[in-house]
Amino acid sequence: MKIFISYRRADSKYVVDRIRDRLIAAYDQDVVFRDVESIPLGQNFSDVLDEATSTCNVMLVVIGPQWAGITDAQGNKRLFDPGDYTRLEIETGLAHKEILVIPVLVMNALMPGSTDIPESMRDLLFRNAISVRNDPDFSPDMLRLVQGINRFLGAAPITVQYFEPETIHIPAGPFWMGSDLGAGIPSYETPLHQVTLPEYRIGKYPVTNAQYEEFVRETRRSVAPEMGWDGQKVPSGSEKLPVIGVTWYDAMAYCQWLSKKTNRKYSLPNEAQWEKACRGENKSVYPWGDVFDPMRCNQGKPAIAAVDAYLEQSDYGCFDLVGNVRQWTCTLWGEKRIAPDQRYLYPWKDDGRNDINASRQLRRVVRGSTLKDDVNLLRCSARTGQGPDDMGLPGARHSFRVVMSV
Repeated sequence: MKIFISYRRADSKYVVDRIRDRLIAAYDQDVVFRDVESIPLGQNFSDVLDEATSTCNVMLVVIGPQWAGITDAQGNKRLFDPGDYTRLEIETGLAHKEILVIPVLVMNALMPGSTDIPESMRDLLFRNAISVRNDPDFSPDMLRLVQGINRFLGAAPITVQYFEPETIHIPAGPFWMGSDLGAGIPSYETPLHQVTLPEYRIGKYPVTNAQYEEFVRETRRSVAPEMGWDGQKVPSGSEKLPVIGVTWYDAMAYCQWLSKKTNRKYSLPNEAQWEKACRGENKSVYPWGDVFDPMRCNQGKPAIAAVDAYLEQSDYGCFDLVGNVRQWTCTLWGEKRIAPDQRYLYPWKDDGRNDINASRQLRRVVRGSTLKDDVNLLRCSARTGQGPDDMGLPGARHSFRVVMSV
């Protein structure tokens, strides 16, 4: 993945420095390309720029107040010079339909008029722009920009078979995990801390009855009464409900079968992967923000809802994370129900706590929440521990979603 920043040094260098730093924090230094500073010493900058512009995934065109009006020594607007590098960068980006070109307006700049730029660049005027303002609005504006980039990068769907869960791409980078200590927040959910994860794909929805039925049919796995099926078959009309009443071992067996069936690496998400997909890169209480919205989930309703019954809940485009069914993760909790073992307390680390071969005596972390849970338990950071052989209580049976390695 590459993000190319096109800008005029005389127009917006200071702001671009801040934008680049924020993008590096969200992704990685090797991901973000910015003119001379990204070109190795001794290399032909023209060749490097040509390659960088033609092979990037995202091009940010940073436009300040003077961007279109900067002139050369003879007083001619530089954008009208066919050899101008900023012009060539943008023309290359616009010519490649697979590149997302985003105008980024800084320092209160407006989009230029059609007469301010050459005809070869006018497609830029029809691209949806984002304004990145000065403090105190810089951080929230940059968050919107990163989320927009993430949506684009995750929007390229992979081809799936009819029985295979659809997945969402979650980019590499840091996110905020856990909570600050406060009323109703257990100590094992604290502190709020940053965790950095590599990229992965996670189920857009929990696994549905219809998807799990294919696994049952092929493996002849027994269906427990707690799943609410009609024997070994899904009741008519329940195909899009999340599968429920599954143990941790059931969920892992499904992931192993799916991996073999598709030649892809599927498993259960660890709890950090689950929480990042739920919370995004902000510190919000719920997947959609800090204020509970009853229109975004099934909480308080009399029956479990289909996985797509409500709008997507998270910034990444995941559905049905909270307020319908709890979901297994591969992360260890410990032996006692009331609190995790000392070694599994926060800050979260990839330190063996995701061992899928651990003792059956150890509980696993369950994330998400049921339709019967109190609103306070719909927090992105809420976590509990359940025995791996447990299916959940009536009205609160366990479900799961998959994660796929990339």
